[in-house]
Amino acid sequence: MNKALSIKILIGFLIVITIVNLIQSAYTGIIFDEAYYWYFAKNLSWGYFDHPPMVAFLVKLGTLLFQGELGVRLAAPFLYSANVILLWFLIDSEKKYRYIWLFIMFVSSVGLLTAYGFMILPDTPLITFSLLFLWAYKRFLYQQDSIAVLVLGFSMAAVMYCKYHGVLLIGFVLFSNLSLLKNGKFWLAVLFSLILYIPHLIWLYEADFAPLRYHLFDRANSAYKIKFTLNYLTNCIAVAGLAFPFMYWSLYALASKDKFDKALKFVAYGVFAFFLFSSFSRKTQAQWVILMVIPLILFSLRYAFIHTKYRKWLFRISVFSVILISILRVALIFPSISPINYEAYGNKEWVAHLNKQVGDIPVVFHSSYRDASMYAFYSGNTVYSSNDIDARQNQFDIDSSEFKVRNKKVAYITGDNRYKIDSTITYIREFRHHKFKGAIIDNFTSYRKMKLSFAKKTFKKSIPNAFAATLYNPYPENISVKKLTFEGVSFDKHKRIIKTFPLIISSEENTISPKGSIVLNVKVPDTVIIPNSKYFRMGILEHGIYPGFQGKLIKID
Repeated sequence: MNKALSIKILIGFLIVITIVNLIQSAYTGIIFDEAYYWYFAKNLSWGYFDHPPMVAFLVKLGTLLFQGELGVRLAAPFLYSANVILLWFLIDSEKKYRYIWLFIMFVSSVGLLTAYGFMILPDTPLITFSLLFLWAYKRFLYQQDSIAVLVLGFSMAAVMYCKYHGVLLIGFVLFSNLSLLKNGKFWLAVLFSLILYIPHLIWLYEADFAPLRYHLFDRANSAYKIKFTLNYLTNCIAVAGLAFPFMYWSLYALASKDKFDKALKFVAYGVFAFFLFSSFSRKTQAQWVILMVIPLILFSLRYAFIHTKYRKWLFRISVFSVILISILRVALIFPSISPINYEAYGNKEWVAHLNKQVGDIPVVFHSSYRDASMYAFYSGNTVYSSNDIDARQNQFDIDSSEFKVRNKKVAYITGDNRYKIDSTITYIREFRHHKFKGAIIDNFTSYRKMKLSFAKKTFKKSIPNAFAATLYNPYPENISVKKLTFEGVSFDKHKRIIKTFPLIISSEENTISPKGSIVLNVKVPDTVIIPNSKYFRMGILEHGIYPGFQGKLIKID
């Protein structure tokens, strides 16, 4: 097949797949993470609790042009088409023109990559900017011109604006070619990248590095279970698709012919090893290893170009995968024919049911940023997620949403049966058939943004019977200490809750003025027996059975 015809076929495919992805984006129900990122985009910032701001920026651009699901996902179809183009450019072999249909079918058969063609998640732009980074790096190896330097610097910053673990891509490429450290133009690209990334670094500093502290230190781990590693290995298969044996074989069988190949192998093996190690302490998710897809695709195609039997089987499996993926994509639009109960189904219905019961008053969800975001997306009403230590921190802990519901009439909703509230509100969320209950609170009190700090960052051997803590009031009114209920929490080495217990509080001052601080004398009751603990946290109890995140996690040496 001649080059001109191959290019026409590729362009035709890009036009068709972009239209198909746009239609899919518009008619597939939003998933919980997408609703959460839409919530990010309502207030653009240089950072968010869970991720850097790239996904929020893309959602914001889309919602300026269109409403609903299409607006949220508008960038995804175009980023997917850019992925295809960049993958095409990264293939050196002239045989790619001869086997254009193999390229199209194989790229279309990688399920998770295809899903990012119509869903907007942090990994959606991560793939695109990772490919751009690799393109720039490849150009830099052979032609260190201003374009290579500028695009290399820009793409490094863009990758880091997508997800923090984008640093793995940059780091493993660097490790594959340490001579870059002696290259002045590489350092010029790094400097340009850092200049672009400064706004997020400033945001991190102003946010007290909350995202990094959470991901690196505060996040709960688990005692090792073999299923963590087995699930991780399954994820590595799932991210590749049905052709995974062929893909991993080509990565192993083909030797690196140059520094760029070496970089691809470092990325593939490095990402695999990094998250394999992570699986020894926590659950992993399939998208965490999405960067492996790039070298797997490139090595698979190169191997297919030179091995006839491999090429035929890869094409057959790819065609079958594309047919299967197409059926699943139709099922996403029409839940009645879907073989699974997917999280995109039924959200409009439960939101409408709840909205009918509560009207236009704000809704406070107990420890559920996912449900809060989904409800806000489909109802347009004010929401807040009131998080306690039995859940995890999220964007609602660091933004201003609490101020919009404090001292107001709200509907308080929980899906936890341990919470004893007057269930005047009930509904069922179709996904996982989760039952919720709630009640109207005429004057909602909340102190989630108060901060407790300690002179010592660690306790020796055990939680002391008495210690001092400083309490900060960020609110615009005086707050009586007597209105606050303080609790201590002990954790095991995996940061799982062992026990909660009441704390006795005294202070020379009974009231905390706005933006003011007071010193609390804290005492653990003599009747409280605390088992061996590795971590301690102090918080304020409200509307539930667990305190909030007012105090930082303290390690017990």
